[in-house]
Amino acid sequence: MQFEDICRESYSPIYNYILAKTQNIWAAEDITQEVFLIAYQNGKKFLKHEKPLAFLYVTAKNLVLEYFREAAKISPCDDIEKEGESRDLFEQICNEKSQLLDESKYKEYVMQGLTESERELYNEYYTNKKAMKEIAGELGISETAVRMRYVRIRSKVKSIVSGLKLDEF
Repeated sequence: MQFEDICRESYSPIYNYILAKTQNIWAAEDITQEVFLIAYQNGKKFLKHEKPLAFLYVTAKNLVLEYFREAAKISPCDDIEKEGESRDLFEQICNEKSQLLDESKYKEYVMQGLTESERELYNEYYTNKKAMKEIAGELGISETAVRMRYVRIRSKVKSIVSGLKLDEF
C-alpha cells in the first residue's frame, strides 16, 4: 500500500480520535498534521510497519499526551495581557495594515471565503482585539502556531480582496 492511500484511508479516523481526546478543533488539526508528518518522515520504515494504522494511533496518542503536558505548563495568568500593555511588534504591524483597509466594502464576501475555523480566528484577533498570546493559550497551541495561522489567513484574505479589486493592501 502507498503512503497516500494510507493517509487517505486513515486521516478521518486519526483526526476524530485526536478530536475526541483533546476536545479542541485547532489542536486536533495541528496534531493530526503532525502525526502524518512523522509518518512521512519515517518513510520506508512506516510503510514496512506491520500495522501502519497502529503506528498512526500510537503516534497520535503520544502527541495528545504531549499536548496536555504542554497545556498544563501554561498558567492562565500568563496568557492574559495586562490592560494598557502594548501589543508586540508583529501585532502592531498587522493592526496598522488592517486599519488601512476599508473592511466594510468586502468583509462579508471575504468571510464567506474563509473556513469556519479561520473566521473564528479572524474574529478573535480583529473583532474581539485579543492578543495572539491569549488566543494561543485558549487554543492550547503555541503562539508561533497562531502567528502562522494569521499569516495564512492574511494571505488568503489578500488573495480574495485582490480578486475583487476593491482595495489595495
